[in-house]
Amino acid sequence: MLAAAFFEDAHTIFILGLILLVLFVWYFFTEIERRKRNVGSALLLGVTTVCLASVFPLKERLKGGIDIVGGSAFTLRVQQREDESGKKEAVTKREVDQAIKVIEQRLNSGGTSEPLIAAQGDDKILVQMPGVSPEEAKKIRETLERVAHLELRQVHPNTMQLAAAIQAGTELSPPGYKVFTEKHHDADGNAITTPILLSRRVALSGTDVSRANPSTQQMGAVDIELNGKGAEKMIALTEHMQINVDRIAIVLDNEVISAPVVQHVPLSKNFVISGVDRPGEAQELANALMNPLENGLKVEEERSVSPLLGAAIVKQGVWSGVLGLTLTFLFVLAYYRVAGIVAILGLILNTIMLFGVMAICGFTFSLPGIAGMVLTIGVAVDANVLINERLREELDHGKSLKTAISAAYDKAFSAILDANVTSLITAIILFWLASSTVKGFAVTLTIGLLCSMFSAILATRVLFRWGVDLGVLKKLSFLNLIKSKHFDFLGKRVACVSVSIVLTLVSIGAFFWKQERAFGIDFTGGTRIQFLTGADAISNLDAEKVLADASLNLHKTAYVQDEQNPTSGHLLTVRCDSRDTDVVIAKLREHYPVLSEKVTKDGKETYKIDASHEEVSALVGSGFLKTSGLALGLGLLGIFIYVAIRFEFSFAVGAFVAILHDCIVSAGAVVLLGRELSLIHVGAILTIAGYSINDTIIIFDRIRENMRSVNFTGHSLEEIMNEAINSTLSRTILTSTATLVSVLSLAILGGASLRDFSLVILVGIIIGTYSSIFVASPFVLWWGRHRANKLRDDGIGTNDVTEAKPAAN
Repeated sequence: MLAAAFFEDAHTIFILGLILLVLFVWYFFTEIERRKRNVGSALLLGVTTVCLASVFPLKERLKGGIDIVGGSAFTLRVQQREDESGKKEAVTKREVDQAIKVIEQRLNSGGTSEPLIAAQGDDKILVQMPGVSPEEAKKIRETLERVAHLELRQVHPNTMQLAAAIQAGTELSPPGYKVFTEKHHDADGNAITTPILLSRRVALSGTDVSRANPSTQQMGAVDIELNGKGAEKMIALTEHMQINVDRIAIVLDNEVISAPVVQHVPLSKNFVISGVDRPGEAQELANALMNPLENGLKVEEERSVSPLLGAAIVKQGVWSGVLGLTLTFLFVLAYYRVAGIVAILGLILNTIMLFGVMAICGFTFSLPGIAGMVLTIGVAVDANVLINERLREELDHGKSLKTAISAAYDKAFSAILDANVTSLITAIILFWLASSTVKGFAVTLTIGLLCSMFSAILATRVLFRWGVDLGVLKKLSFLNLIKSKHFDFLGKRVACVSVSIVLTLVSIGAFFWKQERAFGIDFTGGTRIQFLTGADAISNLDAEKVLADASLNLHKTAYVQDEQNPTSGHLLTVRCDSRDTDVVIAKLREHYPVLSEKVTKDGKETYKIDASHEEVSALVGSGFLKTSGLALGLGLLGIFIYVAIRFEFSFAVGAFVAILHDCIVSAGAVVLLGRELSLIHVGAILTIAGYSINDTIIIFDRIRENMRSVNFTGHSLEEIMNEAINSTLSRTILTSTATLVSVLSLAILGGASLRDFSLVILVGIIIGTYSSIFVASPFVLWWGRHRANKLRDDGIGTNDVTEAKPAAN
């Protein structure tokens, strides 16, 4: 506890961060090997200590999102207000801040709940309520959407004659007036509405209210007391009115709830709002009036996760993470032996750093975040494999172990840097443009990439140096199952590119074939309902027949899917129109006993299996689709620019075409496999873009190195590229295999969302490995030949890029 308190202090964090930064800079600028080792050791020890101390106690320091601990989340859009002329006014930052303040006061009036409230963009607000049940979420939604926007407006003296005619379109509204709707009851007690003509100018508003309380004198009424300015406005409004003639309308949330005739003038600071008949409504209205919103709020996205489903997700995440780490460790250890132990220590440090940074920065762990963490394991292995493969080459050249280690890290540095920077470009763009659902993935992936660079480049090098200096490491041996060949990869370029063109066209055609069914509710709008039924399976066809009898809005039916997970059992998912949510839940509970079973919790009877649901409006869905396309486009552009600067324009063209190919084929695979494209898939596809460029960068880096080497003087560009692909082939296959192992754990043990994510990644890794060799490289060759002698001459020794010599087989 003392350690946690120590690291919560901002000054302490700043000082420690400054010390670690100085050590980091010192490490890279010192040329003395022994000093580099000692400074690196101090930096390594400091980072590990800070990160370990930051995560304890675990339950307090590591925060779970609603998809981990259960609860509800809402994305609200702040509505525009109208000025006196009826024109819409742009939402200002002050209005968003005011809405956030009011939301916090309404949701946490007793100080017992801890809602997470944050602005998103110019006019959106994210509200998360961990631990809230789906039933409580309905009441919270009503609380959030109730504006309690109180207005007093003057009634037009001829409203009886004009209002109905204006509403019917036979009369024009007088300047400065607008028709509203008044709710009241007839002589028989039936609710009716009538048009009423009111001034556009608001005489008083909710900001003028000093106090609001349920009336003790009158049932269904609220006593209002105005503040000083409000009283002055009321006097100015009523002092020239005629008693028993003029009227004042009380408008609440744009509806006229009463329009009494003035009984005496001038009125002062006290008046009564009547007609609040529903039980408890007077108290709710009084509370809302004490915390009024200047602008209305509209729920555009809602997610509600039951604690039962949240616990299952935690179980799935833990088991998939453990399996991924175990399989990865075994793979690295079996293939690289002693060097594998060093790599495993680097991976452990990488995991500690990831958790530590998440805790220090206060980031929340979410379901997509778990996916990002597991994927980070695979990406971290990539750098270690690259270093160890370089180390193997240097040892094969007859260098001493110390010299080989130094040369391996120096030569691998540029490839690791370029590969991780291109991945960071996509992660940062994803965080910048993505919705809250995917931001958790982008955060953990970004942190994971930075941590993996630190652990692979610095930590493992320090460990190797200590092993050599202490005499523990005298020689290294590796498995060598994938030996360098002299295969003519580029000789097969026409056939392979033809296959890629067919795959691309089929993938695009899949979207035209499935049309709206190709996209999930994240893009089309609607509601996704989930029941975690455990050992009880519910047939998809049977559930669809049950719902077919209900009167539904979306295609008169609902899309049903039941999936089984080894750790948590069956999960029933239903996609429907948002207007049908209650009907679908009620119909399923009515038909299936497992869903209708009730238990008593905290003295209240509730359903044993809660219904988790996620709702997205059609407007937000179309916005997500545009944003996702923009994120993908910017990601490709960022990678193109970076590769063009670091390498050459021809290389940038090859990388761009290969990544575009990978993204289209991966997205098409989702649709062809019967899944619906969702936001988590967008995160996966952008990750594929970053991961695919890793493979491509490694090959490009070796091509660049060969072009600068005197050993390749007189060789054609095709020969140089073929040799680069062959010499990096072992690294390509090994890193792809290691990443596949970690992602496979998500596919086996992850829940529905994690499985969807891992499915795209699995396809993307295979397609990305293929495209690095058979798409990116051929396009570099073709573009270089097209430009003839314009390909940058980096010591190639000859400008013969138009005619290639036959490559050795």
